This record gives sequence, C-alpha cells and structure tokens, in this order.
Amino acid sequence: MVFESMSIRVKVELLPGLKAIQNKREFDVELPEGANVRDLFLKIGFSEDEIEHLRVWVGKNLASLHTVLKDSDDLIVTVPLSGG
Repeated sequence: MVFESMSIRVKVELLPGLKAIQNKREFDVELPEGANVRDLFLKIGFSEDEIEHLRVWVGKNLASLHTVLKDSDDLIVTVPLSGG
C-alpha cells in the first residue's frame, strides 16, 4: 500500500518593509500537513534571525511561530513598526 503525504496550500501577502519573494508580494505556498508559521518562513527564504522580527496574521488573528497552518489559510506578514 502506498501512502501519499498530505499537503496544504496557503496564500501569503508580504507587506511593504519586507523583501519580495521572487519579485512577488502575494503568492501561494505548498507545505506539508501540520506545518506551522516558522516552517513557512523558512521555506520562503527567511533566516532564523529574520523570523524573530516578523509578525503574521492568519485571517484576522495575530499568530505565533508555533501556530499550525490549515489548507486555504490567508496570511499577512509584516514587521513591527517603531518610531517616535
């Protein structure tokens, strides 16, 4: 019996202030089922150091690096704003 690994597809939008991925700010990413936000960041090319400074919303909820993603999730990624 052959088992196919299950995968999910999520939509990612990178807001200004972040590097574009392959010159795109919006794109779909395929991940293995059970993948979390950290897995996504690594897959699309962010380094461990960069990941610590990113914020991500899954739908309308601020998510942590450990948030498990589901098929068809919409993510918005940004960096915290600072200034004064």
